[in-house]
Amino acid sequence: MDAAHVAALQAPAPTKCTLVRFDLPGGALLLTDGGFVEFDAGEGEGPETYVGRDPTYGTLDTVPSIKDGAEAQTTRIDIALLPASDTAVAALASPTLQGVRVQWWEGAIDDATGQLIGEPELKFDGELDRARFSVGERWGLVMECGTQAERQLEPNADWRLNHSFHSLIWPGEKGLIFVDGVTRKKEWRERPENPGVVKRFLRSLTPWRDQG
Repeated sequence: MDAAHVAALQAPAPTKCTLVRFDLPGGALLLTDGGFVEFDAGEGEGPETYVGRDPTYGTLDTVPSIKDGAEAQTTRIDIALLPASDTAVAALASPTLQGVRVQWWEGAIDDATGQLIGEPELKFDGELDRARFSVGERWGLVMECGTQAERQLEPNADWRLNHSFHSLIWPGEKGLIFVDGVTRKKEWRERPENPGVVKRFLRSLTPWRDQG
């Protein structure tokens, strides 16, 4: 974390701010929880203005705490927006936005200048999954976001090591017909059951170096 940002948060009454960036196809949607803030997200666009109210899409409502993943799910967040119109709702809830990049920072504001103090802390960098309506005292739109790593946990039958897929690729080859355990679920990047065996196998594939 940036030292100036840390010092600002340790002040008696720091003025905090939330910054959210949606990389929409027609241009980035830049929202903050009050006023406006200049910030360079490092996307090659230089300093950009994050506004409290976007005239087209509306305002930022809340960014709750990050939800830890469970089983086949990674870290997720739900960003609540207050859309400016029915047109904004239709645009933000469009299935074509699924997969757009979403970033969330927490920063501190200098009351004298209105500028950020140091670099805000990046809390989340992921992508939009889907949007859903939230109806209560006021209606809004909740943007459900996940990380890119979540795609690695999606089941895909084409990647399974089994006799059916093996024989589809190599017709007539029956090398897996009597193999046990190939239907057990194995997640990518999962720690092997016996890492020592795996390491010894990998070393066996490494050519011997000339010690002379």
